[in-house]
Amino acid sequence: MVWIVIAALGALFIAHVGAAVYLADTSTRARRRRVEGTPADLGLRYDEVQFSAEDGVHLLGWFMESPGARATVVLVHDAEGTRSDRSPGLLQLQRDYLHRGMNVLAFDLRGRGESAGMRDTMGARELRDVAAAAKFARQRVPHLPVVLHGFGMGGSIAIVAASLGVEVDLVVADSPFSSARDYIHRRWSRFPSPTINLAVRLARRRFGADPDSVQPLQAVAESSKVPILFIHGEADRLAPVSHSLNIAAASLNAKNEVWRVPGAGHCAAYRRVPDAYMRHCIEFIEQALPARRVVAAAS
Repeated sequence: MVWIVIAALGALFIAHVGAAVYLADTSTRARRRRVEGTPADLGLRYDEVQFSAEDGVHLLGWFMESPGARATVVLVHDAEGTRSDRSPGLLQLQRDYLHRGMNVLAFDLRGRGESAGMRDTMGARELRDVAAAAKFARQRVPHLPVVLHGFGMGGSIAIVAASLGVEVDLVVADSPFSSARDYIHRRWSRFPSPTINLAVRLARRRFGADPDSVQPLQAVAESSKVPILFIHGEADRLAPVSHSLNIAAASLNAKNEVWRVPGAGHCAAYRRVPDAYMRHCIEFIEQALPARRVVAAAS
């Protein structure tokens, strides 16, 4: 009887380790999707651009200029998206920003779309991508404010990047997670927590993936100088609206706002109410940006 118990426990241990190794490998392996469509499909003119993250990874994207622009908006797609992701309507959003007097930089994070890279690092190295994009936008039009507008994991990364001192003036975070680790536990909910935790440790050691590097809740509590507009669908099951509410509550920036969108799912608010979405974004940008930067942009 004792041997049967020992054998059963051994089998469970092997299954536990095997599942963790599988998760560590498959969850960090880039799930590259095609960039479907371009701004030209909507009658927009754009430049193909390329820039490099701090570690040398080449990132590809589009830059679009709006005459007399008041700011440059850098779009950061969700974990498994691309710069033309159809689910949140990124191409249409780029068009709407351009028509409302904003330049737009849309790019693919490493391992996604057309950018280089073979691994998803759970936000650890993607932070470098967002920093490089913000730097590129600032260098392209030096006198304009830079806005990070991120979705899902991209929104969480944008919040952390701004809190770490990446030179941006404002963040729009659509459906962010309070922490990447919480997101991973929800995404892998069919696995027990001990297996997930072991998978995360293996992914960190073998592939440099580290969800603990993206903790917006902690980041804004430590540094919250950049105004943030939180947008969250009340029907979001992957990241409940409480995530945005908790991050906003942890921040001491009085300029922050939270817009809850009834009936909208994860990263689906723009597609559900595009006019109201753009109105909230533009009004927040105009109110929150320093007046001297807006005046400089208009001159």
